Amino acid sequence: MSFDDLMQRAKEIEQRAAEVEYQHEVDTASQGGPSGARGVNYAEIQRKYEGAAVPRFEPFAGMPDPESYDPLIEALGNAMQQLSSGKKDPINGGNITANPDLAQVDSAGDKLEDWTGEAADKFKTNFLDPFPAVAENQFLLLGAMRGALEADQERWRRARDDIETIAKETLNGLDNTNSCGKNELKFTFSVAAAVAAVGSVPFTGGASAAVIPAVGAAGAVGAAGMDGAKLGDPKESNKEGGSAEQIIQSMKDSIDELTEEIRKSGGDVAKTLDAIPGEIKAARSDFVSARPALAGMGGDEVTSDDGLGRAT
Repeated sequence: MSFDDLMQRAKEIEQRAAEVEYQHEVDTASQGGPSGARGVNYAEIQRKYEGAAVPRFEPFAGMPDPESYDPLIEALGNAMQQLSSGKKDPINGGNITANPDLAQVDSAGDKLEDWTGEAADKFKTNFLDPFPAVAENQFLLLGAMRGALEADQERWRRARDDIETIAKETLNGLDNTNSCGKNELKFTFSVAAAVAAVGSVPFTGGASAAVIPAVGAAGAVGAAGMDGAKLGDPKESNKEGGSAEQIIQSMKDSIDELTEEIRKSGGDVAKTLDAIPGEIKAARSDFVSARPALAGMGGDEVTSDDGLGRAT
């Protein structure tokens, strides 16, 4: 069964539940004679199960397509490559090729060694010296954001699998109501383990350097820079089988449990992303180079000793 068939399966569940209960009523009534069996009303039973499944499954048909995350994840990966000095991804530990253009910033000081004046001193102190740390912090920040997107993508991918499993197990239960081995239905919610809590990412800087919480997709979390990844486990839920009515109720209860697991995993991702702006604001100089003093100068002040320095 593919995800695109989900709503068709929901309709099949309603139809199959009505058929199973009708057949059960006919069989029960037949034990009292043919006249009792003729009194069973299929249309009434059918109305009983109208809307028992379709409205429950319908919200899941609007879940985000996991593939829609790929362009955003790729864009963040490209940005990380531009800022990489050969570091590993802080979340999944993958190698990211160093950008050789960054090395040219280090050599800029040699090319400007004849530059004198206050602007020259501040350029070195406020820009050249902290540039490697600022670039690395931006790299790590992008890694934390990409990890959160990958985790969100994974939870929707697993949510699709989980809702398909509920539909499949419900239909299997209805097809085996007379089997003694189908008195219990087992549902596994893999979305419960989609997001891995991987600790925090420490940034380079002074005493005010930021430390933000970070998450990643379970199964894709590496050890680079992280403190003890704690991976969740899929959640198993055993439900009552038996009659059509019991199976449908078990289906409804399982959908409610899955909905709660999706909300919880989404909260883990949101908590991480919500923490980022405040940490950046509190340690802004660790992420953004200082504004050049020359930006506020004009006229003769630019060529004074406080600016570029006079030509010799």
